[in-house]
Amino acid sequence: MKTQALGWIQKIWGDFKSFQPGQKVVTIAALVGLVVGGILFASWKSQPNYSPLYSNLSSTDAAAVVQQLSDDKIPYQLAAGGAQILVPQSVVYDTRLKMSAAGLPGSSSGGYALLDKEGITTSDFKQQVDFQRAVEGELAKTIEAMDGVAQASVHLAIPKQDVFNDGSKQPTAAVMLTMKPGAAINASQVQSVVYLVSSSVPQLTPENVTVADSAGKVLAAPGDNIAGVAGSDARSQMTQDYNDRVASSLQTMLNTALGPGHAVVTVNSELDFDHTSTTTQDYTYKPNTPPVWTDQQTEKYTGSQGAGGTMGTGQPAEVAGTAGGSGSGNYDKSSQTVTNALGTVTQTVQNTPGAVKKLAVAVLLDKAAPNLNTAAIQSLVTSAVGLNTSRGDTLAIEAMAFDTSGEKAAAAQQAAADKASAAQASAAQLNSWIKQGTIAGLILLVFVGTIIASKRRKKNRPEAPVDDVALITHALPDGALLPPPTPRRPEPEPMVVGDGGAGRRALVALAREQPDDVARVLSGWLGSAEPAREGAKR
Repeated sequence: MKTQALGWIQKIWGDFKSFQPGQKVVTIAALVGLVVGGILFASWKSQPNYSPLYSNLSSTDAAAVVQQLSDDKIPYQLAAGGAQILVPQSVVYDTRLKMSAAGLPGSSSGGYALLDKEGITTSDFKQQVDFQRAVEGELAKTIEAMDGVAQASVHLAIPKQDVFNDGSKQPTAAVMLTMKPGAAINASQVQSVVYLVSSSVPQLTPENVTVADSAGKVLAAPGDNIAGVAGSDARSQMTQDYNDRVASSLQTMLNTALGPGHAVVTVNSELDFDHTSTTTQDYTYKPNTPPVWTDQQTEKYTGSQGAGGTMGTGQPAEVAGTAGGSGSGNYDKSSQTVTNALGTVTQTVQNTPGAVKKLAVAVLLDKAAPNLNTAAIQSLVTSAVGLNTSRGDTLAIEAMAFDTSGEKAAAAQQAAADKASAAQASAAQLNSWIKQGTIAGLILLVFVGTIIASKRRKKNRPEAPVDDVALITHALPDGALLPPPTPRRPEPEPMVVGDGGAGRRALVALAREQPDDVARVLSGWLGSAEPAREGAKR
């Protein structure tokens, strides 16, 4: 096996030495490229695939994790400006368990974990400070869970509780938000942050919460009507959604009746977002119902009147006294109060925000539309949207000729774009074919050139001199042209050499046609002749 391998190497080396200078350069370049490509491929294949271990880390946490990875001799990579740490995919979960066992990453905000470090000798002031820091950390973690928020920082200003505190000092809060790249916070999210913080701290009102972003923009300041701003956005969005829904329904109906592009619908509505509650209480009485309670009172008086006399003394002489008289009288009084059972009906009606207060619909029709019937369309639209003229709803329908120049221009542009795209695709395909054909042609050219060069080498090989031919002829035993057959090579037919002319010509022809075989025969003879010579010398 070793001899065969050496033979192959010698043959390849001999072929390489027979190459032209250009062929040698191409062969060496191909070998170098193959070796370099193999090295690069092996290097790329041997590199592990990295996966995120942690993301959105603070600088302190990232430094601690990197230090632990270095101590454990685990390869890592940093990404996202150092906020993301990557490790080989095969050890991601094991590394996370090791980091958790080491208490990493330790959150910079702490949270309620800060309270676990307090001892029995901790002062009241430190307990209060740690509790406030814990609340701030938990609020920051909660806010960071919101979509688009990369980092949050919460600061609370809580006045000290005192017996003589009159309650004039209210707690306040400030929130700093750092958004993820490409993310933006809207009014609804700001409202969520404000109410989340105010609801987590006793006696903290939404008006005392300030929210700002990392760019220094104030999103919510003390005294701002955050609910009103967010509510206004929500009401506008609800109104727009209602208008789009009604317009889409009408547009679908008109497209079915008139065909696409022959009608345009616009809807403008006014919705009622007031929260109203109406309570009505009615009292009813059913006849022939026994009274619930009856109260009857009777008053009677019986007596007589005595004789009358002169009132007082010292009357003037000319005034005569009044004669007295006597009599009797009776007085009777009776009253009755009856309380009947009354039925009470209490009805409370709450109006849900979003009711339609006013609706305006405008429909523009194309005169060129087939089977155009304005009256029928008006009736259909009125029924479809539930038009109510008593609340001020309006409907306007007009028919006019549509301007289709823009549509035609757009169609022409689209056709031109499609044509250009098809031409570009064809050109790309043609370029691909040309590249592939060029590569195939170069490979074929190199292959054909190698074959032609090999044939030219055989043709240009110099013939053996006549003396060498004579030497070969005399060296043949018994006039045979080839040596005795070996197990690996069939025995050639013997050739009888007469005067030597025919034998020489045959040998010359054989040397031209099979130069490699003749060379091997000569090498074998020369190798076998050396031991014979050494024996003769002995």
